[in-house]
Amino acid sequence: MRTRCLSIFMLMSHFAIAQHFAAEKKEIQCVVSQFKESIIKKDSATFNGLFHENPVVWIGVVKNRSQQKRLEGNSANRKNYFKDTYQNFFHYIMEKGGKEEKFEKIRIINDDVIASVSFNYSFREENTITNWGSEYWHLIKAEGKWKIVSIVYSYESAKFFSINSR
Repeated sequence: MRTRCLSIFMLMSHFAIAQHFAAEKKEIQCVVSQFKESIIKKDSATFNGLFHENPVVWIGVVKNRSQQKRLEGNSANRKNYFKDTYQNFFHYIMEKGGKEEKFEKIRIINDDVIASVSFNYSFREENTITNWGSEYWHLIKAEGKWKIVSIVYSYESAKFFSINSR
């Protein structure tokens, strides 16, 4: 009986904590939505406002099978990752043509001041998938607003592999 009561208490405590951070989770979901919409609308003010002050980590890692294909084309290009900035990414977004990032299986883990967001993504130019993979963000709540402090993602090139080959 004592074990059962302890189990129920622990379950109820976990539920209460989850409910306590539900408002923050909604705020984080809003950041995700704003990120996606700002790419489609080419809205630099909104996009830049989602990030904390520099340095913000932005790293892409080429998935193994795409890296092997890259090496077949140029064996000297052994580096399988690239660092960038959110500002440079948005300069690319502003180039001619429609661009969109779609997210699937979004998972948010947070407390009241830190969070991680992970999802599967596909990036599209003119409605054609160019790359896809997994993406992970870290956020902090700075001065009452959720801000992205890092984005790390894997990169599978649609030039080599279809998203259906996951």
